[in-house]
Amino acid sequence: MTGFSLNDLPREYQLLKDASILIIGNGPSAAEHELGQEIDNFDQIIRINNYVTRNMESRVGSRTDIWVNGANQGLKKRLDIPNNILVMIPPVVLKHKGNAIHPRIEKRLGTKNYALLPFEIMSEMESKCGLNRPTTGFFAIYFCYLLGLDVTLHGFDFFVGSTAHYFDSRFKRWLKEQGLIKKAAKHDVSGEKAFVQTLIQQGGLKLLTA
Repeated sequence: MTGFSLNDLPREYQLLKDASILIIGNGPSAAEHELGQEIDNFDQIIRINNYVTRNMESRVGSRTDIWVNGANQGLKKRLDIPNNILVMIPPVVLKHKGNAIHPRIEKRLGTKNYALLPFEIMSEMESKCGLNRPTTGFFAIYFCYLLGLDVTLHGFDFFVGSTAHYFDSRFKRWLKEQGLIKKAAKHDVSGEKAFVQTLIQQGGLKLLTA
């Protein structure tokens, strides 16, 4: 049992209850196969942080129904801002910033149209999973799981074997692989991977297959 439900979100999110949901991570595996059409067949598509679809639709699909992001320093402003935006910020940051967090979020997103998960929900999720400061992608997965939603995952590599994203240029990917650009240093990505794999094995989550 959790202390939150879909009723804690704006009305437009209530349709998630009976929807088939695909959460797409930004790992290299997200674009390995031509799954765009299959991806777009889901009722609701959730993408994370600096996702890219333009010119990659045949591989990663074209729709974004919900954009989940951490409003972090590396978040890029978008011209194609989705209608539904869920902001998930680590509880330690929310506790420190309080309501002063909103101007920063608005500046980084380029819009005031977003729903911020409150400290109580973020803190409960972090406590339940036992992981310190999980990634935005993990929070998105675990939030939907705890709500008992019909969730399929795709493109979550948890920075294992590579710290690159599927949309990185060859040069940027090389910089990351050489360790010249650090990624996910604050997160227990191996712990996140093991935790999510357990949920999959228990039948709580599904994987999109090629």
